[in-house]
Amino acid sequence: MSITTDSNFGPLEGGWLRIAIPDLAFDEKTLGYANDSVVNVVKRSDPGFAGLVGLPLLRMLEYGGDAGRFWIRLSAE
Repeated sequence: MSITTDSNFGPLEGGWLRIAIPDLAFDEKTLGYANDSVVNVVKRSDPGFAGLVGLPLLRMLEYGGDAGRFWIRLSAE
């Protein structure tokens, strides 16, 4: 069964992704979506990118910073 959703990039096909960030001891699954348009836009920024992860991942972590630094850590929840 395919999971799809609409976006400003057109229909997106979804599936489960495992995201592991060993330095944070973070290892979770989240639902992710993509299509050729999204992948092409992201690869313009960096050819090594395979897609974008948005709010579902950001809600699992705390992050912040300013013009001089950026930090990310596990959420206190």
